[in-house]
Amino acid sequence: MTTATVNPAVSVTAGLVVYRTPVAELLPLFDLLQSEGHFSAVGIFDNGNDAMLRDEVMRRGWHYLQAGQNVGFGAGHNRIFAAIGEAGHYHLIVNPDVSWHTSPVPVLLALLQQHDKLAAVMPDVFASNGQRQYLAKRMPSPQVLFGRRFGVFARGSQRVMAAYELREFSFACPAVVPIISGCCMLCRGTALQQVDGFDEGYFLYLEDYDLCRRWRIKGWRVAIDPAARIVHGHARSSYRWGKPLYWHICSAFRYFSRWGWWQDATRSAGVEPLPGKD
Repeated sequence: MTTATVNPAVSVTAGLVVYRTPVAELLPLFDLLQSEGHFSAVGIFDNGNDAMLRDEVMRRGWHYLQAGQNVGFGAGHNRIFAAIGEAGHYHLIVNPDVSWHTSPVPVLLALLQQHDKLAAVMPDVFASNGQRQYLAKRMPSPQVLFGRRFGVFARGSQRVMAAYELREFSFACPAVVPIISGCCMLCRGTALQQVDGFDEGYFLYLEDYDLCRRWRIKGWRVAIDPAARIVHGHARSSYRWGKPLYWHICSAFRYFSRWGWWQDATRSAGVEPLPGKD
């Protein structure tokens, strides 16, 4: 396991993108962030233009940002990082539906400081009922992504999904993985700057997959550290009909048009052990 010993001189910032989440539901996470002691700045990007949210953020001495319209998940996070992030330090991207009993930040930060080639690291993620959410993944194929959404898997689908969700990973120690989830990732500021953050062509969904891939071609890697744990709401809104499903399909077409519909040499990449200190 990673020893959570960090350099106290480093700067860590945090950012949330919020869209019409009632302020009362955000307060537990806000309190966790406020009590951290690690963050030099916290930024909230409001895609819903909520006056109550603005007042709460300002009351805490944080940065409130909005664009007068819903610009999407990645674009909101890019604006937060542009406002408060620093290239030489670290930035936590976290969803509004995340919580924890013990802060994941010291563990994630220690791993990033130990391995200079890691762009970002995520914690182990659990639902409120205690079940693990397998959010570190292999690169998706169209068959996996669309088959998963529309339930059209053929025989052998359990084996395919287990491979996609990296269920062979023991969760016994940190490891390099192909994709980590944007629900909670601690990023190296230099790595975010090098790829200009999220691709804002993704309004919602798969922007974290795309970010991990763009990091990969620049020589960076991403990792999961099971010594850090969070609880995640994970509403899976894209599995409902309407705009979320439309955004998911649009993102899937953008992703596969960029990275390959049928030929993608990186899809076979799986879990890699982390070497000693870089």
